Amino acid sequence: MLSATPAHAALGSIFSCTVNGKTFTADRVPSECANADVREMNRDGSVRRVIARPLTLDEQRARAMEAKRRLEEEEKQLTQRRRDKSLLEAYATDEEIEAVRGKALESSNVLIARASQRLANLQGERKKLDNESEFYKKRVVPEEIKRGYVSLTQQAAAEEKIIQDAQFEIQRINERFDAEKKRFRELLAQGARPVQRNPETDILLDPRFRGK
Repeated sequence: MLSATPAHAALGSIFSCTVNGKTFTADRVPSECANADVREMNRDGSVRRVIARPLTLDEQRARAMEAKRRLEEEEKQLTQRRRDKSLLEAYATDEEIEAVRGKALESSNVLIARASQRLANLQGERKKLDNESEFYKKRVVPEEIKRGYVSLTQQAAAEEKIIQDAQFEIQRINERFDAEKKRFRELLAQGARPVQRNPETDILLDPRFRGK
């Protein structure tokens, strides 16, 4: 990169660099300038160009990391702009966000309600087994009753797992819509405006949907 060609000499260039406070000058790049910035000058002393010194390995790594960081930041900003655009296309008001949230929560709420009802039924069955077991306080409990307890315990655990999973899903949905509402309000505060939509084709503008 730093070596001078015969063409440079033919053009009358002078090459100069400063290393450790000492200046080296020649009609081609001095060997002492291998790791320093080199000034290519005209014969009148004016600088034609500066040839940057080679980067060290650490500098190359730092430059590569900085380039990667900038690329990731640009991608992050692009992703955010796309999300912002989608928000403004999807919603016009906070009420519409809440309407969609409600629809998204419906299936999880149904799962919890059904599993809770099944748990209540299982508790009723367990109560029956408890009553039957009273007759065997001083005797060996029949295997049928033992198996009944095992079955009820397993079924109850399965229903509790359904409820737990549904609760996690509800939390995830709420976090998502909380974030969307927060960003939507920020965009409006910054002067952004929702995209105009067609009341005849957009379900969010249907009063029947809003009421659900």
